[in-house]
Amino acid sequence: MSRQILISSGIFETRMAILEDGALQDFYAERGSKIIGNVYKGRVENVLPGMDAAFVDIGLPKNAFLYVDNVVLPGESRAQRSKQRSISELLRRGQEVVVQVERAAVGTKGPRATSKLSLPGRFVVMIGPESRHIGVSRRIPDSSERNRLRRLGEKYQPADRALIMRTEAEGATEDEIRQDIEYLVELYDKIAEKARKTHAPALLHQDFSMVYRVCRDFFTADVEKLVVDSQADYDYIQEIMGRLDKSMCARVELHQSPEPLFVLYGIERDLDTALQRNVMLKSGGNLTIDETEALTVVDVNTGRFVGSKGLSDTILTTNLEAADEIARQMRLRDIGGIIIVDFIDMDRTRDRIKVYHELEKALERDRARTKIVHISPLALVEITRKRTGESLAHEISEVCGSCRGRGYILSPITIAIQAENQVRELAYQKRHEAFLVECQAEVADLLVGPGGETAQSLEDKLGAPVYVRVHDGGRDQLYISGGSREDIEGRIGWVQADELIKILPRDCFESETNHLVAIIDGMMIGLPDGARVQQRGAQIRVAGVERWLAFAEFLPTGKK
Repeated sequence: MSRQILISSGIFETRMAILEDGALQDFYAERGSKIIGNVYKGRVENVLPGMDAAFVDIGLPKNAFLYVDNVVLPGESRAQRSKQRSISELLRRGQEVVVQVERAAVGTKGPRATSKLSLPGRFVVMIGPESRHIGVSRRIPDSSERNRLRRLGEKYQPADRALIMRTEAEGATEDEIRQDIEYLVELYDKIAEKARKTHAPALLHQDFSMVYRVCRDFFTADVEKLVVDSQADYDYIQEIMGRLDKSMCARVELHQSPEPLFVLYGIERDLDTALQRNVMLKSGGNLTIDETEALTVVDVNTGRFVGSKGLSDTILTTNLEAADEIARQMRLRDIGGIIIVDFIDMDRTRDRIKVYHELEKALERDRARTKIVHISPLALVEITRKRTGESLAHEISEVCGSCRGRGYILSPITIAIQAENQVRELAYQKRHEAFLVECQAEVADLLVGPGGETAQSLEDKLGAPVYVRVHDGGRDQLYISGGSREDIEGRIGWVQADELIKILPRDCFESETNHLVAIIDGMMIGLPDGARVQQRGAQIRVAGVERWLAFAEFLPTGKK
């Protein structure tokens, strides 16, 4: 399998993409400063026994959440921590504590923190304060290599700190392991020393930039090349790899073509797909992905795929392809928390087992910790994936002001009904001489109706004039007001009878009730039935004006 890493630096962000056999598998973006991995000296603001947690001020807009199981006191053994502890016994308000952010703020929740620091190196992760524990990555299958790494860890392990031998440690020499541990010991001691001299809240250690983390965590021997489009980043990567692994320097390439790096490799197109609700499968089937605050739901459909052998085989083929794509989309979108996958129902037990194993195999490539619950008779699969921050969709987008995150906006007829109800309610609350409705063009068109008959009916119900005008805002922006007739007529746009107006295509829209309508100064002007505005516009004469709608006719070409 061919693996490549692309790093693109722009004015606002640095982006990294990992390709496997030419297909985008992972994407990360860094905008401004990230807080995951940062170490802070904080002050306990609140201790909540009912939640077994405390809120810690670390100098950010939102206080960090520190759960009782993530509180580790100096000199406390693992046996002591395994007993049931009360947060009130461990922390008090105003107490200063050193914590590390392990999950960024998500939605209304603040960042989650731990007092057990985790400092990653190239081959080793150092954790402290912690008992003398040595762990070895599960991705290293060779038992003799695992034992060798464990012995090296025991040989160089510092007091009160645990070591985890990373996957990248496989095959590393003793000197490389020793140097990595010595570097982490020095870094840990610097943080501890700074904590002793610093008052809370304060930043003690800023996690490394994404470019450094890419070199440390992703740029391994199985990567064919790393392509970067910034000369500064290229020089920095050469410097980093000169210290970490000189043999990898030759695999770093500087992209100098005027064509953007992510465009050349098709990454921009893949990122657009990663924001879509529907994902097409090569067979013709599709996935529907819906993210909510509580969980993410993935629905699998056969779509246009009809197969050739029979229904069961068609379903199995779609589900197997979907399993691989679901794992890819989870990584690409960085979806965390609970994921529910609704595969297409399968009658045969062996098919369900096959799909489960395919999903399990696909998730092995995921660096984030995942857990799968066995597939149910209804073809439902529950997955949990470690959440470290916002998903890609939440990171690079914002909630729609019209639908407020629901994925739907109200139809024009619904807004028109709301307008009628609000005008009638306003008339009930206070007697006004006249009323004004300001709304989007499609809504105004419905409120006016064919030739103005809908607006006339509303006036008859209210016993007062109603003026309708169009604004340039969104469909959900509806403004209802009342007042004297003179005041309303003085603050809205008008056209005059016999007035000559040059209209352009951008002034017009296809009306549901009045054929073609031009909007001038917020007022709708009905144009003759079947009339079309040419590319360069047209000249009209206003034939009549009502409160809600004017009528016009086209002037013959060439008439002044």
